Amino acid sequence: MFNAKKVVAALGALAMSVGLLAGCGSSSSSDEGTGTADDPVTLTFWTWQPTDTQWETIYAEFQKEYPNIKIDWWRTSEMSDYQKKLQTAMAGGEGPDVFGLQAGSTVEQYGRFAADMQELADQYMSGWDSEVSEGAVEQVTDADGKLVAMPTITSGSEYLLYNKTLLEENGVTELPTTYDELVEVNKTLTDKGLMPLALGAKDGWHLDDIFVWLSNQYGEGDVYEAAEGKKSFTDETFVKTLEAWQQMIDDGLFQDGAVGTSTYPDARDNYFYSRKSAFFPTGSWHVSAVLPNDETKGTSVENDELGMMEFPTVGDNATGPTTGVDFALAVNKDSKKQEAAMKFVEFMTTGAGQQEWINTLQGAPVAKGMEVQVPEDATESAKESIALVTEGQSEATLNRKLTSQELNDEIGVQMQNIYTGDATVESALEAIQQVSESIER
Repeated sequence: MFNAKKVVAALGALAMSVGLLAGCGSSSSSDEGTGTADDPVTLTFWTWQPTDTQWETIYAEFQKEYPNIKIDWWRTSEMSDYQKKLQTAMAGGEGPDVFGLQAGSTVEQYGRFAADMQELADQYMSGWDSEVSEGAVEQVTDADGKLVAMPTITSGSEYLLYNKTLLEENGVTELPTTYDELVEVNKTLTDKGLMPLALGAKDGWHLDDIFVWLSNQYGEGDVYEAAEGKKSFTDETFVKTLEAWQQMIDDGLFQDGAVGTSTYPDARDNYFYSRKSAFFPTGSWHVSAVLPNDETKGTSVENDELGMMEFPTVGDNATGPTTGVDFALAVNKDSKKQEAAMKFVEFMTTGAGQQEWINTLQGAPVAKGMEVQVPEDATESAKESIALVTEGQSEATLNRKLTSQELNDEIGVQMQNIYTGDATVESALEAIQQVSESIER
């Protein structure tokens, strides 16, 4: 069985054997500083976000402030592809100067390759610890107490992006507030020829988001204890969780073939943005679609009024959305460009880059006192949606992600197996528990 900690150890050993410093210079402690007009510094930055369009604006602002620091960035929108590239490069000593991490498993997996962010921040970001959310900082601190990255934005689950215009065209003038109402609205829409909720169930990351969010409604906090080996995934909380998942499937809430549907581009672009479905289950980051932007420009929903709502409570208790650091910046511990890297980190955390990014509504700010600048001409649905997500994420106390990628992966696989009928609730939970027991803690 795959073991995340053993893989990390093996990667570390391999990195040492081939010379981890090869990709970022020698072991010299010298730093290239922040560059000059005649001799600029170029940082390498690997990530899965911001989007290409968001980066253009963010980087343009960064260049105004730091014209002598250039950034050579590489991005893929697929988290799995990103991790494969990062894992291989880090093991081979060819990793970037700066790389993105997300609260949860990537902090533990790749933290060993990162410089101690607290030491760097204390040196290059005066007063950072009073400006950045303590809760966000805690989420990117590893099990050994090392701050491995600086948080930049937070996001959460589970939400529904909806097309108000399309709903009204089909006679739905009130948003569902309960699960039963959601099922009824979904039936009304499918009877009129629309697709059910457009779910990208091919993506395990979305399914384990749903599992964590849903399980807290049956036993708040139990999933985190189970992930630590203090509870069993065969306990009643998780039986109810996967029974609810089975009920959602049986109620026809999602489209046929959802397990073969990716979130991007299928569920979002081919179904929701194509007006084939009025609802798109997603995370808080997609509240960005309620404002006109390049992502919806040219699509069938470009002129529609879009909004976002919390997914109605399914379980016994309304525990609200989960939340977590969706993106954090780590600096390669062997980079010779750490001072320049920290200018970028500061810019993205407490500077103009933070404001530029949160204005796109990709995530909620980690900088205290910083707020999204909402356009005055935004629709009422947009304003209400942004306020709902902002408040929901600021008040959320439940973590979105578990710290074991192996466990996350198995949860996703077993939820897919239930969807396709290849597993029962009982067999799925037994498989998840077996993986849990195999993890070294």
